[in-house]
Amino acid sequence: MIIIQQLFLRRPFIFSNSVLFVFCLIIVTMTGCGDGHPARSPVSGTISYNGKPLKIGSLLFVPVKGGPPAQGKVRGDGFYVMETFGTEDGVIPGDYKVMITALTSSGGSGLPEDTVKANAEPVSVIPEWYGDLEKSGLRVTVVADKPNTIDFPLTDDKPQDLITK
Repeated sequence: MIIIQQLFLRRPFIFSNSVLFVFCLIIVTMTGCGDGHPARSPVSGTISYNGKPLKIGSLLFVPVKGGPPAQGKVRGDGFYVMETFGTEDGVIPGDYKVMITALTSSGGSGLPEDTVKANAEPVSVIPEWYGDLEKSGLRVTVVADKPNTIDFPLTDDKPQDLITK
């Protein structure tokens, strides 16, 4: 009888420890869901050159105040999506300088199948100043907590410090 009484007396203590353990496990699991990187916002848009969608190319966003850059690849219809740490995971909010490159093989049309081949001299299908962070004139601001649609209408005219927001 004494053994049964001791079991019943201990039972509430065991139950409360179990509940506390499960509660702590839930809290730890919920707080561990992040990827360990700063928050990012989605960034996408289109790139056109002289009014037509750019068919090849890549973008690089370099933070003005330092930090990890973001990159994107132009799809065949001129559309791009930016990523910083993983596939299309967005960009850390802030101000960025932008460079855009679009290289093809000599004599190529700028289509994806004409991208630069080994041992071929690359040729830019857009003015080369767009591939220089300081000369491109492209600047963007990525806003936190919302999707950012940023289009780049490139032309043959040299930019006069174009600011895109």
